[in-house]
Amino acid sequence: MSEVLSAKNSRSLDGVESLPPSRYTERAHSLGIDEQTFVSQAAPTLITPSRRRHPQRGGDELTLVMGDAQIGFRDKEAFHDETAISLAQTAIRELSPDRIILVGDMLDLAPMSRFAQRSDWAGSTQASIDRYHAFLAQTRANAPNANIVAISGNHELRMENYIRKDAAEILGIRRANAGNELAVLTLRYLVRMDELEVQNIDGYPNATYWLNRNLKATHGTNVAKGGSNAAKYLRESDSGTLFGHTHRVELAHRTYPTMDGQNTIIAASPGTLARTTGHVPGFHYSVDDQNRTVPRAEDWQQGLLIVEHSRDNEDVTPVVFHGNTMRLQGKKYRG
Repeated sequence: MSEVLSAKNSRSLDGVESLPPSRYTERAHSLGIDEQTFVSQAAPTLITPSRRRHPQRGGDELTLVMGDAQIGFRDKEAFHDETAISLAQTAIRELSPDRIILVGDMLDLAPMSRFAQRSDWAGSTQASIDRYHAFLAQTRANAPNANIVAISGNHELRMENYIRKDAAEILGIRRANAGNELAVLTLRYLVRMDELEVQNIDGYPNATYWLNRNLKATHGTNVAKGGSNAAKYLRESDSGTLFGHTHRVELAHRTYPTMDGQNTIIAASPGTLARTTGHVPGFHYSVDDQNRTVPRAEDWQQGLLIVEHSRDNEDVTPVVFHGNTMRLQGKKYRG
């Protein structure tokens, strides 16, 4: 997680500071901050919005696509990759996108999975929710004017399925006399998306967000190996698809005839923000006789997508992370 930066510092573009509610106003006054300048969010989270000037793009829009962070913990061992998350936040800060799309599986929720349960997963759900909220708060701080969209994946569905199995009666429960308020046991409520102005697209596997009439974003269901998922999406649809789920960076195009001539569509995946070294629970996950995770090189890639688009066309550029570095529009950055 990024270091906590003073709100007085003009360079504190990604400052996220946790405070007890009773000290929120006191701390703000001690820093000489006008509370009206804060981004609306949960009271314990103080955000210093980026002061970078939003670039003029000549009518086009720029969208960053990322996902599959698998935020979770085994004791203090994280499933997500803090360096990859740091690089993603750097890209948000540097590019000042009009839109940020999270294509699902931002949380792992291993204690609610179908896998055999482990004692060292117990109690990790709250820490995972807190870390995801911090990620969203930092994203909002780095892109105060962007439209942030979170699409649900199969891992976000784990909580609902877990509750529905044995306690369906409480699934939709709300606070007393709260009208149409969000149900308490929804991830949108628990990570405080509304307070951070994050748009939630729920309903996996059909949850979909359209960037224009030719390109949509979804979490996806395809899991073919060898980078062939993009080609499969191109065969399945006459519109382009930005997808997650595979943890692989992929990009492919298809051109087909139309009444007006031809149309070219694209399918692409940003890869993952999770660790790629065998630490994410799954079929191949294992530990040794001293309860240490046995490393494994997964066929996954960390990265994100830069999408430059208008109403009628789009260009997609993958950004692949190499260890703790990435290249972004000709510059090299370290996490």
